[in-house]
Amino acid sequence: MSLGKMLKIGLVATATLGLMAVTIAGAIWVSHAERRKAAAVFPKCESVHSVHKAVIEDNRVVPEHTEAKRCDTLTITNLDDTARFVAFGEHDRHVAYDGVYEKYLSNGSSLKVTLIQPGTFKFHDHIEDKAQGTFTVR
Repeated sequence: MSLGKMLKIGLVATATLGLMAVTIAGAIWVSHAERRKAAAVFPKCESVHSVHKAVIEDNRVVPEHTEAKRCDTLTITNLDDTARFVAFGEHDRHVAYDGVYEKYLSNGSSLKVTLIQPGTFKFHDHIEDKAQGTFTVR
């Protein structure tokens, strides 16, 4: 192989790696943009008031709805043998809540969010949409 051909291959490989690095860095920046936006709009919680829990079991969320105050926390725990892909918002139109769009939960694992944004919000298993719940923050 000629030196010129080796240099071209090296240049293409370097450019490809550089493009991949920029793409990954951009994806990370975008994924944190919602959290930065929410932090700018809603003051940071200095302390947690109440802890709320929702459990995914037998393909449903218990309780189906949670009423909470701002700065409370909500922990969603998957007790089903099936792994869950918990997402916020409507199915196929996910939105971020506390900087989280979606999170994979294996059996026994949890997702904890601080309830900073007032309103009523939906969460669901993106794979099996029957498992869904809502929470209202006042």
